Amino acid sequence: MFSVRTKLSLGQFLELQEPHILCILLQKHGLVFPSEYDALIFSRGGFEGAANEQLRGLIDEIVRTRGDLRNQVNPRYRFDERWDDIRHCLELDGYRLDNGGLVPIEPILEGTVPIEDDLTREIRASGLAETEEIIRLLASSGDAFSRVPPDYNGCLTNARVALETLGKGIARIRCERHRGNFDDRIWGQVLAFLRVSGLVTEEEERGIAGVYGFVSPGAHRPLGLSEEETARLGRSLAVSMCYFLIKRHNGGAKLQRKSA
Repeated sequence: MFSVRTKLSLGQFLELQEPHILCILLQKHGLVFPSEYDALIFSRGGFEGAANEQLRGLIDEIVRTRGDLRNQVNPRYRFDERWDDIRHCLELDGYRLDNGGLVPIEPILEGTVPIEDDLTREIRASGLAETEEIIRLLASSGDAFSRVPPDYNGCLTNARVALETLGKGIARIRCERHRGNFDDRIWGQVLAFLRVSGLVTEEEERGIAGVYGFVSPGAHRPLGLSEEETARLGRSLAVSMCYFLIKRHNGGAKLQRKSA
């Protein structure tokens, strides 16, 4: 499925078109509205009510008719900037745009919610004092990737700090219920405490440390990957590790409440 970020970017992109063009384009893919005004309101809502198949068909047509749509927009740079934004958002969702439409960059599990949307919900349900800061860092990471020109270093830096902030926040909560201590200025001590307090295993600790190292400054670019591909991969790994940690934290909290 497409993330909320991508749906909002799609809405921004389509608002460049005249209302009558937008309305017809939406109707062709089953997104029917009684007036042109309602079509504009719909695009501003981020396409939350649209089915994944409808959005895929819509984006495929946009790619195939890009030249015609671009000619409807003046000045042209507005189209180009919005096009770059939606292209980068789709790449974060695991898709690439080419002349034939959408091409998966990696295996896509149809019908599943994008991990970043799930992650945001889990973070908000966690009760962490750092909730808003973590969500802000993740959003800043995605914004840096989509920026024109893109800031790949900012993308990875914000993703790394989000992972670090999440880990520290969980460790502080667990420190109230488990023996041990740590210096939160030292990431290695934070990870070690998460292990000794029973949140992660030794193998999982090494996995988290590996991802953190991958997205840290000075990490070598993997052979055969461009800077853009490295940033997308690194961010994806960091987001996945954040999701792993917050799910483990939330699951443990629920089990404790149940047994209390």
